[in-house]
Amino acid sequence: MNFLRNGNKKVIVLIVLLVFFGILLGVYYIYVADKNKASKSASAQTSPSPIVLPTIIPTLGTSQKNPSYKINAFIPTYSPEKGSGVDLQAPLVANSTEEIQKLYPFLPYEMTLKTPSGQEIDVVIPDKTSQTNPWTLQINIFGFDYGLTKGNPGYTDTKNTFVSVVSSLYGWIQEKGADPKKIMIIWGDKELIQNKSQEWLE
Repeated sequence: MNFLRNGNKKVIVLIVLLVFFGILLGVYYIYVADKNKASKSASAQTSPSPIVLPTIIPTLGTSQKNPSYKINAFIPTYSPEKGSGVDLQAPLVANSTEEIQKLYPFLPYEMTLKTPSGQEIDVVIPDKTSQTNPWTLQINIFGFDYGLTKGNPGYTDTKNTFVSVVSSLYGWIQEKGADPKKIMIIWGDKELIQNKSQEWLE
């Protein structure tokens, strides 16, 4: 009889311990789930949101213009006797190469800018391996209608917004220790975009 009572007590103690550990395990999983939910919520709140461009459109001014690369622009080359390739020692080319090298540690660069009207503009500068050559810097700006002509409605606003984006980009380049005025920039990967960008920056 005592044996049965002792056996029942052991079973009851075992059941109580199992229930207790079950409750502890449940509390632990609830705690972990809440912690994961909180960290996901925090990361969602800290995810980078687009930078809003100022309402006042800054102008680049002549002192901020750079020797932007143009399809048919003059690029110093060696004489035919030396191979006729790009003259890497020419100041225009050498200065551009030197300034671009300062940016390599910070590339690729991707940023979303938001205009005061709510339009989102994406700026992408590919990394070193994706650049065309070491003396030009390709910059892609997405979100503009590059087919606009001077007679189109919205042309002036689009041009001003583009200038504002470029001004913001020049500020980033300066923050990284490079001089945007010395960098030959290829605006986009299509001739239409390159020509329109040059038109808007003149």
